[in-house]
Amino acid sequence: MEFTGEFFVPGKAGKRIEQDHLARYEFATRFASGKRVLDIACGVGYGARMLRDAGARVTGVDINPELIRYATETYGADDLMFEVGDVCRCHFKSEFDLVTSFETIEHVSDFQAALRCLHDALKPGGTLIVSTPNRPITSPRAKGIEDKPKNRHHVREFTVDEIVAALSEAGFEVRQDDIHGQRLRRMFKNPMLRWLQRRWLKPDLRASAQVRPIRGLVPRYTVIVARRSDP
Repeated sequence: MEFTGEFFVPGKAGKRIEQDHLARYEFATRFASGKRVLDIACGVGYGARMLRDAGARVTGVDINPELIRYATETYGADDLMFEVGDVCRCHFKSEFDLVTSFETIEHVSDFQAALRCLHDALKPGGTLIVSTPNRPITSPRAKGIEDKPKNRHHVREFTVDEIVAALSEAGFEVRQDDIHGQRLRRMFKNPMLRWLQRRWLKPDLRASAQVRPIRGLVPRYTVIVARRSDP
C-alpha cells in the first residue's frame, strides 16, 4: 500500500505527516477504554488498531474496499472489525459511545450529511472527535469555505469557527474547552511577518504535533471533542 497524499500509510509518508496522524489517535485513546468505537474513514486501519489496543471494541469503516482489505489483513484483531461504508450514508443508529473521524470532512461534497451520520451513529450523550485542516494556515489563498483548497484531494476547508458552527448545526455541543489543535502558532496580520514566520520559525515543522487546547493560538489542524446533544 503506497502513500498517495489522499490517505496516510504508516512508514510511507514524511516525518511531519506521520507525527500529525499518530498524535490524533493517541489523543483519542484517552477516551476509548471500555467504549464501543466507530472509526469512520479509517483508511488503512492503523488508528482503529490503536483504539482497540487502548481497550475499545472498534468498527473501522472506509469507502475504499482496497483499504478495508488491507486493514483487515494488517490490523484485524479480536474486538476490531472493518467494513466498507460511506460517511455520508452510514447505517448506524445510536450504536457507539465514541466516533472518531480524522481528516475526513474536507474530502466529502456533502459535509452536512456526513455530520448528521456521525451524530446518528452515536448514543445520546456520546462523543465525537473530529479533525480537519484550518484553512487560514493550510490554504491561505482560499478566503471562503467554498474556495478551492491548496490540497487537490480536498473539496473545501474550514476555519475553526466554521467547523464549530457546522457541528452545532448538526446537533453537537461544542464547548470552548473542547476546541484543540495541532502545530499551534501565533497568527500575524502583517504579510511580511507571516512570511518571516514561515521562512525562519517553520511552525509547521517545529510546533508540536500533540493535540493541545488552542488558548489564543492558531492551529494547522483543528481537533474538536463534540458531544451528541439531544432535546
